[in-house]
Amino acid sequence: MTVNIIDPHLHLFDRSRGDYHWLKSENPPFWPDKSLIQHDFDIEALNNTLHTNSKINLAGFVHIEAGFDNAEPWRELEYIESLPCQKNRTIASIDLLATPEHFQATLQRLQQYQSLIGVRHILDEQAAAILTNKNAQQYFAKLNEITDFIFELQLPLADESAINLIPLLTQTITTNSQLRFVINHAGFPPKRVPKDINCHAWQLWQQHISELAKYPNVFIKCSGWEMQDREYKMSWFSEVTSFCISTFSIERVMLASNFPLCLLGKKLGKELRHKSYVSYWQDILESTVIEQCSKNEKNALLFSNALRIYQLSN
Repeated sequence: MTVNIIDPHLHLFDRSRGDYHWLKSENPPFWPDKSLIQHDFDIEALNNTLHTNSKINLAGFVHIEAGFDNAEPWRELEYIESLPCQKNRTIASIDLLATPEHFQATLQRLQQYQSLIGVRHILDEQAAAILTNKNAQQYFAKLNEITDFIFELQLPLADESAINLIPLLTQTITTNSQLRFVINHAGFPPKRVPKDINCHAWQLWQQHISELAKYPNVFIKCSGWEMQDREYKMSWFSEVTSFCISTFSIERVMLASNFPLCLLGKKLGKELRHKSYVSYWQDILESTVIEQCSKNEKNALLFSNALRIYQLSN
C-alpha cells in the first residue's frame, strides 16, 4: 500500500543560480561531513529516488528558504517556481531587523509569487534583539494582516536563554493571533542521554513546548534530528514526537525531513551508513509512535495537516 506524504520542510539547491553562503567550505557551520550536502538537489532527482520504493509517494512539499540570496530573497521563489514540480509552497527569507522601507519593499515583492505561504528569519542568537525591537513588532503586525500567512519559528527551546525569550515570544504570538507560527525541528529537543546528565535541558524543552502549545495559532514540525545527533535513535524520535502530539494534539503536528540535511543522519545497524531520503521516511513509518497511530492519525501527521496548514490544496 502506497503512503502519500507531504514534506513540509525541505530545501532544494541550485548552486549555479544561488549564493548559499553557509554551504561553502570556508564559511560556518564547519561540519566535518558538510561535503555530503555540497551538491545540487532538485525535485526531479528526489522523485526518482522515491520511485525505487513504491510504498512512498511525495504528493507535495514546502520549500524552506536555504540562503539562495538573502539580499534579494524573491530570487529563490523565482527559482522554485521555474521547476516542473507537483504541489508546493515556499517559505521565503525576510529580514526582521531591516529598515521599514526595505522590509515593506521586500514583502511586497515576495507577495507577487503564487507559491509564497510564509517567511522565515532564523531567530537563534538574534531572538532577543528581534522580539524586543519595535520595528520588528510592526513587521509581525504586517505579516498578521496577510490571510493564512505563516512565520517559521526556529530557535532552540532547550537552552537556558529560552527562559527569558518565551514571555516575549508568547506576547508576539498573542498580539498576532491571525499569523500562524510553525515551530521548526521540534524546537531542537536535547539528545536523550542518561537522565542525570541531561534532565534539566529535557525539562526545559518540555516546559517551553507545553507553553507554546497553549496558543491555537502555533503548530510544530518534527524534523532536523540529525542537527542534534548524527546517529540518533528512532526511540528518541518516537519520544519527542509522542510528546509533541500529546501537547499540541494530532491536528497541529507535522512530520518533515529537512532534506537534504537529513542525509547527514546515519542509519544504525551492523555498519553505520548515511541515510537516504527513502530510508529516512521508511524509518519513520516503522517507528513505534507511527505504528501505534490509527490510519487517520498517520494521514494527519504525514499528509493532511501539512495540506491544510500550508494551503497546498489551493
